[in-house]
Amino acid sequence: MKYFDTKAVNTGRQPEVDLFKTIAIVFMILSHVMMDLCVMDTSTANAANGGVIDYLVLIVGAPCFMICMGIGMRYSRNQSPIKNIIRGVGLLTVGQCLYLFRDAFPNLLAYWCTGRKLFLANSLLVIQADILTFAGLSFFLIALFKKLRLSDGAILACGFVLNLLGLLCWYVVQSPSNYLMSQVLGFFIITNAESYFPLFCNFVFVAFGYFLGGYYPRITDKDGLSTWIMLICGPFCAVYYTLRILFPFPILPEFGSDVQYSMVPATDALASCLVSLFILAFLHKICKLFKKGLPGWLVYPSAHINAYYCISFLLIMPLHTLLIVTRGQLFENELIPFAYFFVVMFLCYLIIEINARTLKFDVAKLKGKKQIIFFTAVWVLTFAVIIYAYPQVEEYANMWNNYLLP
Repeated sequence: MKYFDTKAVNTGRQPEVDLFKTIAIVFMILSHVMMDLCVMDTSTANAANGGVIDYLVLIVGAPCFMICMGIGMRYSRNQSPIKNIIRGVGLLTVGQCLYLFRDAFPNLLAYWCTGRKLFLANSLLVIQADILTFAGLSFFLIALFKKLRLSDGAILACGFVLNLLGLLCWYVVQSPSNYLMSQVLGFFIITNAESYFPLFCNFVFVAFGYFLGGYYPRITDKDGLSTWIMLICGPFCAVYYTLRILFPFPILPEFGSDVQYSMVPATDALASCLVSLFILAFLHKICKLFKKGLPGWLVYPSAHINAYYCISFLLIMPLHTLLIVTRGQLFENELIPFAYFFVVMFLCYLIIEINARTLKFDVAKLKGKKQIIFFTAVWVLTFAVIIYAYPQVEEYANMWNNYLLP
């Protein structure tokens, strides 16, 4: 049966994609509340020894968020290279603004109050390869590929090649002795700095979303196609992850390790893409049950996905720093952070609504002098923090040493 047309026949909102984006951001917020507000048991830090949330974060966590971003790129009205570069600059700046208020300012305040170098070291997380920085660089790469007139399939192939290159670099490239240099290199490959989402390793998910977004409008029989996707991808992914979790794979990092989470190399990347396909197909079946369309509250986070991401972190990380200052450690009981997750979700909604009705502040809509002032302030403050903190730090806080937490 023919499932695709040569022209767009499936236009308009795709409810399963909206629901997919909601699940991605809700899951990301839940995982960060639990990881950033709970004491880590280093004896079970490997997610392969952990619980259900640990497994789900590894399998359907950040890659889903990145695939959503790729789909969104394809549905953008203006996909010119220059427009993608502008969007990339905007995302890099928003990311830096978040790192200032999430990491730098709370930790600098804690350092000035306590004198503990732990907080000064964490303030240097103002420069890191987090997902918004990765997103900005991904827009640059998409702009380059579109300038070169590469097809969607070629862009996807480049994504897998870069992913394999990231795996190779892990084995052959030594991190620079200068930490700032190592952090800059960490934007592209995994180094000994805060290289959580390096471009080479994770761009494959953006490329896959971009590729998928090109086919979506041409689907003629979404229901039939979804059935076949579930029948093919479901068993494959179930068998793959069972084997991946239970047995070591040659060359690939241990499943659940920090390296594997940040790299998602080779077959892990392919499996993550197929899992996302399965989820989209399954969500299509779910959406069919809603005859009048999905309830507004269910897709609200998808329409404000970046706002939820940024605001949630501003409600999580300053509290994380406050707990270390006042208690010396994070919560030992997971029930308190889990309950706080619902508080975070409600406060995100409340802040977004208040802003929409009163302040109406939107970085993407800043123009002229306001945009120049905002962007300049963010980058000047970023470099000011680096110039102040870097010369005073001997041991750097990052993912590899659990941010120097006791």
